[in-house]
Amino acid sequence: MQSIAAKTAVFHPAKTVAATVFACLFAAISFVAVRYGGPLAVGGIIGLAFLSVVLAVHPFVFFALYFGALFFADTKLPGLPLSINQILAGLFLVSWLAYAWRGRTMAIRSRLLPWLTLMALYFAANALLGESPSHGQIMARYVLIYYGIAIILATCLRSERAIYAYAWIVVTLTFIAAVGGLVEAFQRGTFWAFTGKITDAVRVKGTASTANVYGWNLLFAYPFAFFLFSQMQRRGERFLALAMGIIILFVALLTLSRQTIVLVGLLLITCAKVFRYPNRRQVLAVILAFIALGVVLVAPAIVARFVSVTRLSRDYSYLERRDSALICMEVIKARPVFGVGLGSYTAVWRNYLPSDYRTFFAQYVEASRPRAPDQGYLQITAEGGFVGLTIFLVFVVILGRRISVIRKFAAARDDSLAYNLAALVFALFVQFLATTFTDDTFLYVRVWLIYPLALLLDERMLWSDPPNTANDYRPENEPAEDISS
Repeated sequence: MQSIAAKTAVFHPAKTVAATVFACLFAAISFVAVRYGGPLAVGGIIGLAFLSVVLAVHPFVFFALYFGALFFADTKLPGLPLSINQILAGLFLVSWLAYAWRGRTMAIRSRLLPWLTLMALYFAANALLGESPSHGQIMARYVLIYYGIAIILATCLRSERAIYAYAWIVVTLTFIAAVGGLVEAFQRGTFWAFTGKITDAVRVKGTASTANVYGWNLLFAYPFAFFLFSQMQRRGERFLALAMGIIILFVALLTLSRQTIVLVGLLLITCAKVFRYPNRRQVLAVILAFIALGVVLVAPAIVARFVSVTRLSRDYSYLERRDSALICMEVIKARPVFGVGLGSYTAVWRNYLPSDYRTFFAQYVEASRPRAPDQGYLQITAEGGFVGLTIFLVFVVILGRRISVIRKFAAARDDSLAYNLAALVFALFVQFLATTFTDDTFLYVRVWLIYPLALLLDERMLWSDPPNTANDYRPENEPAEDISS
């Protein structure tokens, strides 16, 4: 990754002079305010000092705070219409603007950028023009904000060090959330309830709205942990990352969610297969040991959880998804091209109830409760229409092509970072696409945090002498060892 790693700081005399003048003025104003001003003046100086810090630090400082706040959803501040997430996102933007003004950001030259932009613009317009304008405005705002965050983060990933910092932020904060979940498991008596009935009273869900969402949030970090394990040079850092990743997986199992349990196995296999790392056999032995320990501890609860699938007439999760699927199919039949608009399903689903009363659970048992589509592919089709589904699937196919091309180029050049970066995006998308069958993950914030890494998967971004012919990754140029086995 020579073009990213080769970025160097540029000395700007005018900016240096401006910073010096600002420092002197700030010192003079602070002296006058403290000496002659009242509490209001002192508060203004403190605010100005805080703003100066925001403008001076790396944007990742506030991104780390923002990412940590995501574990608490939209926590509102007393007396303010803004949530902690929104405030931290604003500070992140201000910090990035100062970072860009200093010439520290990177231009995005990615073949994936036009397709990501098209997807964001379509779904924003689709939301605004949907059947529920009030819901559509909220969803359009989310799409554009998440798209902006993805682009901003991509411009900050201008070096190997920045990529590693991004990964460490995700893994470390998720590990802290996992430790909190472990404490919750002891408080709820999860470890002592394995032989009883599996209820929400014993399922760990952290600060998320449901155990499923909490498990998804935890599993998001595991590919990042394996990426760090594969890339770090120091043995202590490598095994610290792997240990945190395994503990995160173990706590995710304590959510006792069927899809999370399946996804744990899927991610273990995917990451062990697609990443390039040394001591493969020893690592697999360590992973298997942790799996064996986890099986011994939580196997009874896992078996009990899957046995509940046979009691479909009383399975709340199944009934919810069944009714949502039936209603979505009615929406798709009525609005096949553009759908009802992103976000509008929650407001208009009652208008599309099947006339033959197949959705008894939704029509009568839970008729007054707001509903969401649940299954992501049905959500995209029902709300965005077949046009939206096509744009999304084309984006996924193009990203898959980018991953394949970069892996071939990286293997030919023996570039471990580029190879494992493509593997990281692949593993994250395996999680995203697999869970989209059962959850409406399209507007999960973390999904849009994958896109900054995906935008780096371009020869012009990764290498100062980008390959431009098929000969650059002929089989005879590849290493003799199969690094993906």
